[in-house]
This record gives sequence, structure tokens and C-alpha cells, in this order.
Amino acid sequence: MRAFNFGVNTASDSFGTWRELAIFSAYRLFLSLIFFCVFYFNLPPYFLGRLSPSLYESVSILYLLIALVFVAVNYNRVGDFKLNAQIQLIVDVICLTLVINSSGGLQSGLGLLLVVVVAAGAALIPGRLSAFTAAIATIAVLSEVGYSQFIGDGLTKYSHAGLLGITFFATAIFAQIISQKMKKSQNLADERARDVAKLAILNGHILSSMQTGILVVDSDDRVTLSNQSARHLLKVQQAQENSELSYFSSKLVEKISQWRVNNNCTVSPFQSQPDSPEVVARFIALDSGETLIYLDNTTALAQQVQQLKLASLGRLTASIAHEIRNPLGAISHAGELLSETHNDDAVTTKLTTIIQRNSVRVNGIIEAILDMSRRKAVEPKRISLALWLNEFITEFCEIKQLNKTEFKLSIRSSQETVNIDEEQLHQIMSNLLENAWFYSSLDRDESRVQIILASKNDDVIIDVKDNGIGVVDEMKENLFEPFHSNRQGGTGLGLYLTRELCQANGAQLRYIATEKDHCFRVSFPIEKQEIS
Repeated sequence: MRAFNFGVNTASDSFGTWRELAIFSAYRLFLSLIFFCVFYFNLPPYFLGRLSPSLYESVSILYLLIALVFVAVNYNRVGDFKLNAQIQLIVDVICLTLVINSSGGLQSGLGLLLVVVVAAGAALIPGRLSAFTAAIATIAVLSEVGYSQFIGDGLTKYSHAGLLGITFFATAIFAQIISQKMKKSQNLADERARDVAKLAILNGHILSSMQTGILVVDSDDRVTLSNQSARHLLKVQQAQENSELSYFSSKLVEKISQWRVNNNCTVSPFQSQPDSPEVVARFIALDSGETLIYLDNTTALAQQVQQLKLASLGRLTASIAHEIRNPLGAISHAGELLSETHNDDAVTTKLTTIIQRNSVRVNGIIEAILDMSRRKAVEPKRISLALWLNEFITEFCEIKQLNKTEFKLSIRSSQETVNIDEEQLHQIMSNLLENAWFYSSLDRDESRVQIILASKNDDVIIDVKDNGIGVVDEMKENLFEPFHSNRQGGTGLGLYLTRELCQANGAQLRYIATEKDHCFRVSFPIEKQEIS
């Protein structure tokens, strides 16, 4: 059985809040306004102020003014809360007792209004102070009864006042119990609300820092949630709330339509835009009817595959060096001897020339494969691309003995810096410039090769353009595959190796072709560069 202590305020007692006191002030103002209007506009119930109209008039005006003052005090939270609550409740008891006295005493039924004051006291100031409010109300009722008896009202009964006093104390007890339970429930609800708010903030931080793109799409293909990674992968600058999915990516609309028709279908990787990363989408149906979309950049997966390929390639090249290069050396040496022995025979000379030329080509392929397998670990450092590119082009032209005026460097964003292995960046740009020079045209007045440094969306980009016709359509599909080349004497490993080096450094190499232009583009994500 729960013990209820009116003697002292325990540590568990908790006072009400200014908001609750303000609510009771609104009730007081409403009640005092009714008292005032009923009397001055002669409205029912007509017994109000019947016994002493002058007293009722004074009390109703005073009570209305006091109610206005208390509203201002509670709204601005002036002074100590507990002291304010005590004073206001005592004033309520006094004013209501005077209204009861001027309106016919307890027989009017207005004594129940004091029950509301006692209940408010139990809620606002629990413990002995709520009992004090009940005692003050009981004393006021007994005083009113005594006064009515003194002036000769024979209808007055002390039993009525006694029952009302018992009601006050019972109300104080039960109101306090209920109030404390409500406060516990409110505290629990507030605690849960704070936990939910913290979780919402935490989820927001997690979503914003995730490398995986997140989209939540409703049944009408409207995006209700998106994180920064999703907008970056789809190259969306700013997304308004409830934007159409087509605003993010028309190809993603096609993918989600296919998935809705067949949940087991395999969604192939796609690019939202020609210069955007290649992503793969995964769809999950939520209980709310919405669809959760995960967008993963295939670059990371490609880097993992690359590491596996290089590991396998390393084991393979060890046997290649022994099993192929030694016989190849013997063939090449025999061809040289045969050429020296029969140098007067035109047919023999032609055949030995073919042997020597193809031996050199095969040896070049082996060297390229060995270079890839021996590639050292990436050692990135901060490089200012504008300065580095200018020095690199000068060095490249000197080594290749080319006219530097045939290479045009356009710096459109001179402050861009990236984290990359400088030696591997040198190899990347050497391969691209050599490839661009080979396929450029002498028949045009413009520079044969153009290098452009710029920033676009969230990327630092280097575009390498030549003034040739571009890559033919039948070569585009296998452009970055090894051993595919239409270049005379080429091994087909240059672009493949270049893309591998880009991926190892967190960059992307793509071929971009439009009706008016074409180029090879190396993209460095700015966000990743800043994190590094």
C-alpha cells in the first residue's frame, strides 16, 4: 500500500511548470470574465450577486484585474514559481469565497469551484503545500458558514461545509497521485522524445557521411529522402523536398520500374550522366509502401577486382618470364644469325625481318605486363595540378622531341590540388598525351592536343583532347580492355594500364564523346581529396 506523506516535501516531489501555471491562469481569466459579464449584462444564472450586489460587483472587478496581472506574471515568468503558485491559489480561494458569500452561500453550489483550485494546487505544488491549499479552502468555507450563521441565515448547515472540506482534502490527495503519475508519464514521453531526436540527429550524421548513396522513394516516384552521396553519384546539385525521381536520374526510373515488375531481376550498373560515376542500384521494399534505394559506386568494387587481377597477374608473370622470354630470346637470336648468314637472299632477309619485328613486339607485351605486376604501392602526396601540368608538358615535349606549341594547356581552375602518386600521375598523363598525339591530325590549324584543367560539380577534372576524328564506334565497347588496339604495333595495354592507375588513386578515367567534341577525362572527387 502506497504511503502518502503531507508532512514534508520529499526528494521525489516535483513542482509543476510555468506552462501549467499559465494554463490555470487562462482558466482564472475566463472564470473572472464570466463573473463580470453575468452581473453587468444581467445574464443567467441570476443568483450571482443576489445577496450582496455591491460586494459581488467589487469582487468581480477586482478578480478580473488580478487575473490579468497573473496572466502577465506567468507569461513572463516573473519571480519564484513556488511562491507565485502559493499566492495565486490563496487569492483564488479568497475571491471565490467572497463570490460565494455574495451569491447565497454554499447553497448556490459555487463551492465546487474551490475544488478546482484545490486540484490545481495538488498538481502545481504537491506535498504539504497542496494540503495547505486544501486547509485554506476548508477554513474559508467554514468562515463563510460561520458568517452566514452570524447574520442570521437559518438555512446554513455546518455538515455541508464539513463534507465540502473532506472533499477538498480527498481531492488534494487523489489529484496529487494522478498528477505525479501524469508527470512520470510526461517525463517518460519527454525522455523518449529526446532519444528519438538524438537518434534522428545520429541517423542524419550517419546518412550524410555514408559513401553509399541512399534514396527513399514513395509509390508516386517522389524522393522523400536523399543523402549527399546519392546526390554526388547522380550529379544532382540541389534537390528540393519531394522531387520527382526523374529529376535525379531518368535511368534510375527505368531501373526501379524493372525491379517492381520482377523483384528478382539483376539491375545492371549505369551512369546517370556521361560524366557521372558508374553506379549499381539495390532496391528494398519498406513496410510503409516506400522503396529504399542503395547506390554503390562501382569504382571501389573495381579496385577490389583490380587487386585480385594484379595478384593473379603477379603469379602469372613469374612463369611468363621463364617460360616465354627464354624461348623468345632464342628465337630472336636465331633470327639474327640466320639474317647474317643469308644476307644476300632477299626472301630470307624478309622472313628474318618479320621474326625480329614480332619478337620485339612480343617482348614489349611481356614488359608491359611485368610493369603492371611490379607496380609499387600508391604513395599519394598533395600536388598542385596547374603548376605540375605546365612542367610535365614541357618535359614530355623535350623527351619526345615534339613542338610544345602543338600542346595547349588551359587552366580554368588554378587552385585545384589533389592527393595522388606523382610517379603514377606522370605515367597516366604520358599515356594519354602520347595516345592523343598519335591520333591527332596535321591537316588542321588548331593545336593538335589540348589539356584542360577545371572543376565540375564535385570533381577536379583533366580533359585530354586531340583534333582527330575520335574513337570509332566499334572500338568504344572494348576501349579500356587489354590487348584491344587498332594502332599499328600497339599492344592494347596503354589505356588499360592508365585506367588501372587512375582507379588505384581513387580517380576515374572515361572517354566522353559528343557530336562536336571528344576527350579522355580524368576525374578526381573533391570530397575524397579533402578527406585524404
